[in-house]
Amino acid sequence: MTRPADPPEKTFTLYCPRLGHPVPFTYCRRENLELPCVKALHCWTPYFRVEEYLRAELSPEEWNRCFVEPGPSRLDSLLKKIHQADKLRTRRNK
Repeated sequence: MTRPADPPEKTFTLYCPRLGHPVPFTYCRRENLELPCVKALHCWTPYFRVEEYLRAELSPEEWNRCFVEPGPSRLDSLLKKIHQADKLRTRRNK
């Protein structure tokens, strides 16, 4: 059986390992500041030709930013969010 070229309907969801609950492809498509989630290829490949679909939708620069260039690690992202929250808390307490 061949995989379809288009994403499944919005009612079809997959368990998201990052969020811990089911999400539709429409969420994964725009999760990363309007770019796809970095795990979109891994999660959705069994269900449709997600790489083909995203390559047609994204510019080469967007594709590289999302899937080729290494992003921050989970630890780096967490530390950044902690720092931002601390700055916000400090401003509120002044």
